[in-house]
Amino acid sequence: MTLRGVAAIVGISEIPTRRTIPGRSTLGLMAEAVKMALDDAHLRKEDVDGLVGEMFPGGPAEYMGIKPRFCQGVQLAGATGAACIEIAAAAINAGLAQTIVVTLTQAREAAGYMPLETGGPGASTGSEWESWLGPAAGANNGYGLLYRRHMHEFGTTERQLARIAANQRFNALQNPNSAFQGQPITLEDVMNSRYINEPLKMLESVMPAAGGGAVIVTTAERAKAMPNRPVYVLGAAVGVSHGSHPWQLERTTTSAVSMTAPDALKMAGYRAKDMQFAQFYD
Repeated sequence: MTLRGVAAIVGISEIPTRRTIPGRSTLGLMAEAVKMALDDAHLRKEDVDGLVGEMFPGGPAEYMGIKPRFCQGVQLAGATGAACIEIAAAAINAGLAQTIVVTLTQAREAAGYMPLETGGPGASTGSEWESWLGPAAGANNGYGLLYRRHMHEFGTTERQLARIAANQRFNALQNPNSAFQGQPITLEDVMNSRYINEPLKMLESVMPAAGGGAVIVTTAERAKAMPNRPVYVLGAAVGVSHGSHPWQLERTTTSAVSMTAPDALKMAGYRAKDMQFAQFYD
């Protein structure tokens, strides 16, 4: 099966990322993001017949007054956004819907935010090997182990790894939607920050944040009549190599992107060297 060119993104929105957004709920941010994306596409919520996102879709659909023919909740951690767009394109290709809103938001409200790696109650693989000194927000426990293994296999230094965080911060300085706009850090700042999970340091660890966004995905035919220039989905793939415990992999330094990138490129009809822009996450 191919999804090449069967669906296109015709509207987008982004809620600026902040450490917290006081007084706002995840549902409220979701409704705002969806409204902004619909406005960008010059559509109404009545035009939407599909809803995909990182949630149980019934509550958000009811809250926003959307009655989707197709809905799907997705949880693939950092890959969720890309996977949601693939699912929307696949549903459109199958004729299950014609215009789908994809949305992910997080307000970090007190009752709605939980760290990913708590180790669970009592004895567990997490509590025995990763969280025995206490839980860490996000994926900081696992990444400490991955960093250490990468250093062991390839001779990578802490300074080389710290440069990633410094470069990311530099790229965020001029972005008004970034939580770190106008807050520079240097390589030495990263190196001198305290350890969170050695060799992972505070300034290169996951920072829980609030924000979100939405995109409108529709059929290639409908996209032709939209006011915005369509962005067609050319290739997509999903692969899972492990759960929340990467140390159980035979090779922890090999990402699941080794499975998905070749599949997505093949579907799109391109090679890696054809790419002029690449954005990597984890």
